[in-house]
Amino acid sequence: MVHFHIIKLLIIVFYLKGVAMNQNIESHVIEKREDYEKILSEFGISKIDKILPRIGTDNLFFRRGVVFAHRDFGKILDRVEQKKSFAIISGRGPSNDLHFGHLILYDLIRHLQDKYECKYFLPFSDDEKYVFRKVNSLEETYKLAIQNAIDIFAIGFKPENVSAYISSMTPRIHYLALTFSINQTFNAVRAALGLSGEENTGVINYTNIQAAHILHPTTDYDLPVVVPIGLDQDVFIRLTRDVARKRKIILPASLYIKYLKGLTGGPMSSSVEETCVFLRDEPKTIKKKIMNALTGGRTTIKEQRELGANPEICTVFDWFSKYFVEDDDELDKIEAGCRGGDLICGQDCKPNLIEMILKYQEEYNRRKEEVIKNLDRYFEHEIDLSVIE
Repeated sequence: MVHFHIIKLLIIVFYLKGVAMNQNIESHVIEKREDYEKILSEFGISKIDKILPRIGTDNLFFRRGVVFAHRDFGKILDRVEQKKSFAIISGRGPSNDLHFGHLILYDLIRHLQDKYECKYFLPFSDDEKYVFRKVNSLEETYKLAIQNAIDIFAIGFKPENVSAYISSMTPRIHYLALTFSINQTFNAVRAALGLSGEENTGVINYTNIQAAHILHPTTDYDLPVVVPIGLDQDVFIRLTRDVARKRKIILPASLYIKYLKGLTGGPMSSSVEETCVFLRDEPKTIKKKIMNALTGGRTTIKEQRELGANPEICTVFDWFSKYFVEDDDELDKIEAGCRGGDLICGQDCKPNLIEMILKYQEEYNRRKEEVIKNLDRYFEHEIDLSVIE
């Protein structure tokens, strides 16, 4: 995902050509909303259903509606059918460890890359962290960027198919950002981001850097791009599409994903540790978090045996359906057992999820060792491997 989660209080007041986007909706509100069809109508985004036959349902993200909407992905598929390539762009703001909520995004990218044999461009936006004052210096983010890179690539990316870079260390990005700066007005950015006027000027300029991240594969390699994101980040796609339109560059396409539910029932957040499981969590921590997760179970085992539970509000079932249970028949059995009272949350489902997470973590840690050996091959520029613990 082009990583813009830092900006959690956005007032979206932006006009695209021919589409008035004047709803005052904050991104954290969008993230919590589940009335997806209404949101799509508000933002002029298309449901994935119409192009799903062209994509296929071999991957559970598409089969189960985890990827539920798109903008212009049909044009990307046109290129595929013409034997032409495209690129995926999705960045990461260097920060603390990745959690399992991030895996949907990066596993989706890996699937698309494998399926369509396309390049993945990954900017680590240390400059984002700096201008939004989440760090005191760019040096602070360097080690985090390298560690995040290891975590992401260990999901299963091959170095020959990845072009990663740290944003502040890449002059070409800042050249493009300067080029694009004449195509965005202060008023448009201020309205889109809900700025008060008290922010530093780096915040304003960062929208140009974001546009450079997204459009870099198109301007430099003649590759149209697709950006997998959550709906709460769509404002940045619209800003960048407006720049592309003015410069007569192919507009970036986008795919929209549903997030995993946080373990407490609300949104998942790295800053609220009980809502998520980090990839680096110790087994005992993982067990504690999952055993405390919110479910749709009843107050007592007896009551659950008699009345069944509700998988629709269960965070454990949400994790099963969106990520951990690939087989549809197996998922159907879990749902039936839940509703029928044959499965008990703390005796069956939670222990099963813990086992799945620990198995994934074990395999993941093995892959990380191989990534570290080849880490420099993923990057466009030299990196300092001495920062790796």
